[in-house]
Amino acid sequence: MRFGDAQVSIEPKVPLERLFYLLARGREWGNWFEQSVHLDTIANLYPAIAEGFATWAERVFRTGVVRGYRTVRAAEPAIRGRWLVSEQIRVRQGLPLPAELQYDEYTSDIAENQLVRSAARRLVTFVGLPDSVRARILRIDLHLGDVTLLTRGEPLPSVHFDRRNYRYRPLVALAELILTNGSLDHRVASTAASGFLLDLPRVFEQFVETEVTRAANPFGGEVVPQFDSALDEDGHVHIRPDLVWRREGRVQAVFDAKYKAEKPAGYPNADIYQMLAYCIRHELTTGHLIYAAGNSVPPRYTIAQAGIEIYCHSIALDQTPEEISRQVDEIVATSMHTSSM
Repeated sequence: MRFGDAQVSIEPKVPLERLFYLLARGREWGNWFEQSVHLDTIANLYPAIAEGFATWAERVFRTGVVRGYRTVRAAEPAIRGRWLVSEQIRVRQGLPLPAELQYDEYTSDIAENQLVRSAARRLVTFVGLPDSVRARILRIDLHLGDVTLLTRGEPLPSVHFDRRNYRYRPLVALAELILTNGSLDHRVASTAASGFLLDLPRVFEQFVETEVTRAANPFGGEVVPQFDSALDEDGHVHIRPDLVWRREGRVQAVFDAKYKAEKPAGYPNADIYQMLAYCIRHELTTGHLIYAAGNSVPPRYTIAQAGIEIYCHSIALDQTPEEISRQVDEIVATSMHTSSM
């Protein structure tokens, strides 16, 4: 966050290059970021975001700007498309021209390009960008000069991906990230403030969901995120673990992702209480908490009175993507083994 000449930075415990790996995996962008952008030499979040955006945009636009049909309603001096006669009478009071029309136009001014250009405009306001990166982003903005900029505060348009625009998918995802999280942009008198903030617990949760689903695939069944049920018989106390693994209509394993930058008060007691409730509700003898490594926790808690064991797993996010995937594979294998005991 930047206030005039002062800047406040919140450093994640995840290395920057791994932070974008978590984003790419959790939001199912694939491994494009790891292949396309080298972040180990970039020390600041803003330049890293801008570098990734510029690199992928340049790759996408090598084959041209995608175009599509957009429905247009306009008043024009010549008739084309559908003439809205009732609208003509209401608005023009019987005058034949300009004609109130509706037609489909084949144009570059579609949602995909609107998101990209608006994100480029947002990026150039970030402080601390290298001149070379800023120049690349300005070229992207110029390349999309006929595209409408999105209005700040309005909901972002949705994009349906198919073979025509699939190459845009990572770029649009990064544009949405920039427009959604770069939400602070305020000016009071001569002091300007701007910021970009990522919800790391949510990023970690999405990553765990994607990776656990991948690792559980060979075991059959299905992994269900945010599985809603009730703890009490009357259905008043709702519980919703991050992930459950179901097979033959029954919950076989339950997981909860916990990203904690430091040890909060009572850590990890509240996590244990929560997992204990999940296990009791689904009649499980084991539950699995998945932490981002950084705070040490005992590997296992035994609640003898309930006959339940709660396993605490840590993922070292400073490792290579291959090693991180291997850690998740081990966690899932352990959970499948304990669920069958």
